[in-house]
Amino acid sequence: MTRPTPPEAPTDLPDGFKMTALGPLPAYWQVVRLGEVAETKSGGTPDRKRDEYFGGQIPWVKSGELRDAAIEFTEESLTELGLLNSSARIFPKGTLLVAMYGATTGKVGLLKINAATNQAVCAIFPHKEMSSEYLFYTFIRRRDELLTERYGGAQPNISQTVLKNFPIPLPPLPEQRAIAHVLRAVQRAQEASERVIAALRELKRSLMRHLSTYGPVPLDRAAQVPLQETELGPLPAHWRVVRLGEVVEILDHIRIPLNEKERQRRKGIYPYCGANGILDFIDDYLFDGEFVLLAEDEGYWGACEQSAYIMQGKFWVNNHAHVLKGIPDKLDNWFLMHVLHWMDISMFISGTTRGKLSQGVMRNLPIPLPPLSEQREIARILQAVDRGLAAEEAQVRAAQELFRSLLHQLMSARRQLPASFVARVRQEEPRVSV
Repeated sequence: MTRPTPPEAPTDLPDGFKMTALGPLPAYWQVVRLGEVAETKSGGTPDRKRDEYFGGQIPWVKSGELRDAAIEFTEESLTELGLLNSSARIFPKGTLLVAMYGATTGKVGLLKINAATNQAVCAIFPHKEMSSEYLFYTFIRRRDELLTERYGGAQPNISQTVLKNFPIPLPPLPEQRAIAHVLRAVQRAQEASERVIAALRELKRSLMRHLSTYGPVPLDRAAQVPLQETELGPLPAHWRVVRLGEVVEILDHIRIPLNEKERQRRKGIYPYCGANGILDFIDDYLFDGEFVLLAEDEGYWGACEQSAYIMQGKFWVNNHAHVLKGIPDKLDNWFLMHVLHWMDISMFISGTTRGKLSQGVMRNLPIPLPPLSEQREIARILQAVDRGLAAEEAQVRAAQELFRSLLHQLMSARRQLPASFVARVRQEEPRVSV
């Protein structure tokens, strides 16, 4: 039998590129082993039975804390005695850390503080020709390749030897810094949006507490609202507490589940909905209008969790979501959705391995019922916050996608930064970034 010949290296490389072990790269880039451009050291864990070794002032990083992000604080700390009685040592800020085993194997962290590490973490100290921040992004970009080098049984791991032999693309230092600068800027934009999201979620929780207790009145008028004690806690005196089944139409009998094979055969434009949102798009619909979908099983039912969502237009629903429609002169759909988010429904869930909100239990859920005009005003206020959240969440998704794209393109040199930009970053960041 004739052996197949190995594929030849492509001859149509772009001008100024060469073929390397890592694929086409600019001719002036190098491919090196990590051990050629960095030193590696691991940490250690003092005796867990000795209380006097823990709770000191020395930050101590464990492998589970490496999440492809900067490390500014740690879950635990060592005492001077604990550091002395272990193989741990203090590593300076700017040190790159790599998890060598455990659930986070291959994940990295960049120290922004002086800290010690445990034995499951390898500290990497680049030589002067290598930026630790560039190396940080290199490991994120090429983690899948690194993980192919794992060995061992139930808990595969990597070693310092594996790390030292790992091939690294090495552009000149100014270009490394410029690449890291761009990727860091995208990550910071994402982090800024995440902080806004956290603030908006806290604002929404605060608003819901106020609105569910006093109604849609300004804060300075809350004390003037007469209250009543109810099974749901204090409510405005003119509100009622009703059972959900009294004020909604339940349309579960129309639902039809479709398995994945059926959905593949019936691809189309209409949303196919489940407990927590849209799962697919198919060629037909069961519902047309505005409805509240409340998770029947596999849902999130805790206080301030997304137990329900609104669907509008034409769509299909499987048997994992209850389909509700507020009776028009009694209950606003958007108000109902926000009430369900605010309530802690988890106490009504049956089952252990797979929780379920049965229709009988759902019908008897107690909910507050303000006058319809107040329902709509409460919904309007909360929807405004939700629109802000949706906009910031879209920004986060866009930043994540941009980061993934730039990480791939810049690290493979499919996109190269202009020389003028590299020079500007070199001028602004004359020292190696940490």
